[in-house]
Amino acid sequence: MTGDRDCLSRRQFIGIGAAGAATLALRGMSSFATARRKQPLTHRERIAKALALEETDRMPFGFWWHFPNQDRSPRRLARLSLELQQKLDTDFIKFSPYGLYSVVDWGVVLDVRGGRETPVEGEYPIHGPEDWRSLRRIRPDEGEYLIVLEAQRIALSDRSVDVPLVQTVFSPLTSCLKMAGREILLEHIRERPDAVHAGLEIITETTLGFALEAVARGADGLFFATQTANEGYLTGKEYDDFVKRYDLAVLEAVREKSWFNILHLHGQDVMFDHVLDYPVQAFNYHDRESGPALADLRSRTNKILIGGIAENTTLVEGAPEEVDAEVREAWDQVNRRGLILGPGCVANLDAPETNVLQLRRSVESTAAL
Repeated sequence: MTGDRDCLSRRQFIGIGAAGAATLALRGMSSFATARRKQPLTHRERIAKALALEETDRMPFGFWWHFPNQDRSPRRLARLSLELQQKLDTDFIKFSPYGLYSVVDWGVVLDVRGGRETPVEGEYPIHGPEDWRSLRRIRPDEGEYLIVLEAQRIALSDRSVDVPLVQTVFSPLTSCLKMAGREILLEHIRERPDAVHAGLEIITETTLGFALEAVARGADGLFFATQTANEGYLTGKEYDDFVKRYDLAVLEAVREKSWFNILHLHGQDVMFDHVLDYPVQAFNYHDRESGPALADLRSRTNKILIGGIAENTTLVEGAPEEVDAEVREAWDQVNRRGLILGPGCVANLDAPETNVLQLRRSVESTAAL
């Protein structure tokens, strides 16, 4: 019974008699029990069930993008992150400090272009191989790292609901890439590997310390991002020597201290053979715009996948019904479990609001009856 029919006047109640009242009471108890059975999962429960490849009450959902030139203020980054979560009712927060925070204290000079343009490297601190040996040790709770931790603290304390938060951490060689540029880094790896390893030891020490600090201060895990796991850049042996070795040092350190760690594999032609054994709970990659398809990767791993949204194409250029069709197709690819709907990378800020809001509606339409 719904609406006014739920409310009986005293005269009506007396008129139906004791037997009728008992029948109504039992019916009400039954309805209450049914309602309790269909109580939606909390965000944390939904993510936990998804990680276990269990059925969820609806498709889990995450969404993130950058907040250019607003994300270097701790309070503003926290506020914008919470507002996005509340607007879309996402099941976790992928915390998104600006992409160069991990290297500024080692001398990267920002080229701040303003507006909706994210800062880029204006000057690199690494020129010759010996520059790697001159990197100073940085505490994980000083400089730009402390600013990110403060933003995380504010976000966690100001949450209105218990929604998991994962902190963005860049892999050690990704930070090297941001400090030298793609070509110089590759040249140094092949001509002076000893010097690069010396730098990597220092960078890994700081990265590992920051990861532990983020988890100790309340993050549920890491969004561990690598931009060097692509065929055609490093050889398989170079990847294992200069990337995987240091990645594992960080991920193993937080393995027993966190429960929701995501490996973000940036770019095309990902070297999946080298990363599927990483100690993480989830993989995020450009499934729509680079591949492989979610169904194909599901056949190779039991870890949860995060994807399904074409963040630069359908989300930006498509109609809402095309966005909806893409969401439903992604859910069907994995037989409706073991997937969190999300972009393959940061979502494009040019996406129309109608399409972004359609993601929320499409997620709700997957709710189990």
